[in-house]
Amino acid sequence: MTRSLLTAVAGLGSLLLGAAPLAAQTHDSAVVLEQRSMSGPRLGVTFVTGTEGRRVLSEHDLSSPISQFGWHFEQITRPQGGGPMFVVQEVFLVGAVEQATAVPAATLLFGIRFPSGFEFGMGPNATPLGTALAIGIGQNLAYGGVSVPFNVAIVTSPGALRISLLTGYALRRR
Repeated sequence: MTRSLLTAVAGLGSLLLGAAPLAAQTHDSAVVLEQRSMSGPRLGVTFVTGTEGRRVLSEHDLSSPISQFGWHFEQITRPQGGGPMFVVQEVFLVGAVEQATAVPAATLLFGIRFPSGFEFGMGPNATPLGTALAIGIGQNLAYGGVSVPFNVAIVTSPGALRISLLTGYALRRR
């Protein structure tokens, strides 16, 4: 168990450092970790709630809901024989274009995706107005080299809560 955990941690570290696929020995057999990158468009809608959230929207002549359009990058490390995948995602969105403005947002998520496609993660979110904590949960459908996610993201900061529904697709890059 400890060796498996160390192998998983080493694989995530290897991913973050951009190293080649990692092979590690366990007491029974070799575990080979596969790494791959995925990217693609994202679109959705965000609902803003909370006293501070409504105040900021009003201050900038915006209303909820807000459209979201952007791009998603994803790096995956998984055991070659199957099992949960360690996922790092970078999501860059531009919101409120339907309200004649552009509100940029960037999110970095660290998470896990199970073989069933269920996924969750969390990490920092940044906009021109400040930073917040993002928590994402969803279902990822895989078709060959194409991945179709359906996600709910909750972004929380003092006095504001943003709830986003996002989808899109990602293509495996070689």
